[in-house]
Amino acid sequence: MLRATKLVLFLSIIVFAIAGCGSNNEIKKGDRLSVEETLEREKIETLWEDNSYSDAFNNDIPKGTILEVSFAPRTGSKVIECIPVEVNGVKDADSVEALLVPENIRNKEGYKGYTIAIKLDYIGKQVKKLK
Repeated sequence: MLRATKLVLFLSIIVFAIAGCGSNNEIKKGDRLSVEETLEREKIETLWEDNSYSDAFNNDIPKGTILEVSFAPRTGSKVIECIPVEVNGVKDADSVEALLVPENIRNKEGYKGYTIAIKLDYIGKQVKKLK
């Protein structure tokens, strides 16, 4: 009996390790997320023509912002890479970017874009998945 219990426990651990047990599997590329509470001083990473260079800054992500997931999070990941597609009712990509990325960064030579890493802990609290 004890041996069977150990075997079931061992197999359960293996299944959870392979399949994962967090909410990561619920979020996939292309999903849309709604910011339910302003996210203060979130890290926004910038993308550059020179891949060896990276930079980031902090900015608020306003309540009501709609984010699109860029990549499905890997098992064990603590963040979701997103791009804002709507801020304060503004849907034009250039205008959204202007609201979040300071002009002095957008106008730097070699700047290509930006991405936001939202903490998975926010899902279901400050950020909700849209259906």
